[in-house]
Amino acid sequence: MPYRQSDWNDTLNLDMGNGIAESVFTSMLFCRAALEMIQMAEYTGQKDLATKYRYWYDEMKKAINEWCWDGEWYIRAFDDEGNVLGSGKNRYGKIFINSQSWAVLSMVAPEEYAKKCLESVYRHLNTKYGIVKVYPAYPEYNPKIGGMTTYPPGAKENGGIFAHTNPWVMIAECMMGNGRRAYQYYRQILPLTRNDDADLLEVEPYVYCQNILGKEHPQFGIGRNSWLTGTAAWNMVAVSQYILGIRPEYDGLTVDPCIPPDWKGFKVRRIFRGCVYNIEVRNPEGVSRGVKKIVVDGVETDKIPVKPAGTVCECVVIMG
Repeated sequence: MPYRQSDWNDTLNLDMGNGIAESVFTSMLFCRAALEMIQMAEYTGQKDLATKYRYWYDEMKKAINEWCWDGEWYIRAFDDEGNVLGSGKNRYGKIFINSQSWAVLSMVAPEEYAKKCLESVYRHLNTKYGIVKVYPAYPEYNPKIGGMTTYPPGAKENGGIFAHTNPWVMIAECMMGNGRRAYQYYRQILPLTRNDDADLLEVEPYVYCQNILGKEHPQFGIGRNSWLTGTAAWNMVAVSQYILGIRPEYDGLTVDPCIPPDWKGFKVRRIFRGCVYNIEVRNPEGVSRGVKKIVVDGVETDKIPVKPAGTVCECVVIMG
């Protein structure tokens, strides 16, 4: 029977024809998209549209938390027979990475659940070379789960370190204010940090690879499929918009860093809508997150506004 691909992970093939398989990760993507639409509708004054999307978001959020919370993390999916994947009750595939990071990115997880699921990622999935996709890996082919089980344990989607998924956890940790851990995850998959074991990595030291063999593989740490990944773009988002915290908004720039507390600060040059913003962030109190003061061209303000194209704007942000 033909398989239907299951969301981002196109080797998780759960639909064998009954049409009842469900991806929890996709439901979280729906919630994130709904939040984006709510923000856009409110900004453009379309209150009825914002209300509609808010209703859809609230209903899906409620369903996810009612049916998909497993006690320490979120499950990954339901297969075409209604069986759960990504549960502590499973022998293999107990915990998957994507339904933890996106529970936070979609703002579905209450604070208690968010803390627990991210701690579960650190405890069960993290390694010195990056975060694996699933643990424990599947030991043999399972036609009800599909392509990911064709790989040996620790390889590719079956317990490998799929680099593309790691920046989502970095962003989630920043959203929870955990700057030290977000930066740790960033450095774990950064190619230049592997220079001392380049013979093990086996791929170019200046580009991200698609995957790294995971902790259950006898060749743990070897990189595979360089250049074939969206990791570079997502890591740029994670480090620039969430660790450094400089995010474009409809009405200006948000500067909300989430950094290791021992950082004294940093400087960034950001071109936004034709204006050059010279941003200096100072961290005199040694915090991971929190902005006490923003000064734009010598004037204290709540937010960095949109300035005319062709101008230069000097900004100082004091954390605390």
